[in-house]
Amino acid sequence: MSKPIITRAAVAAAAALGLAGSFYAGAAYAADPKLDAAHDNVAKAITLLQAAQNEGVKPPFGGHRAKAVRLLKRAQSEIGKAKHFADNPRPKRKKPPKKTK
Repeated sequence: MSKPIITRAAVAAAAALGLAGSFYAGAAYAADPKLDAAHDNVAKAITLLQAAQNEGVKPPFGGHRAKAVRLLKRAQSEIGKAKHFADNPRPKRKKPPKKTK
């Protein structure tokens, strides 16, 4: 008898996750797809840099790899901000009316 309850709970959980996922996907892909590609490429670059080996050298790669990773993470943050701005542009300011004499 507990099997149908578990099945219903699993179906309800899957439905909730599906709705949440579709909402997130809509928000994530609203900006220019090139921003998503840039974010993915930066993530790949970070992964490759972190996997690079420089045996016996302290700090590895003279510290330049660590600095590159920090800067790439900062770039990811800026890409995220660009995506957010693309989805939520600031309203344009209205020019004040010209004063007449």
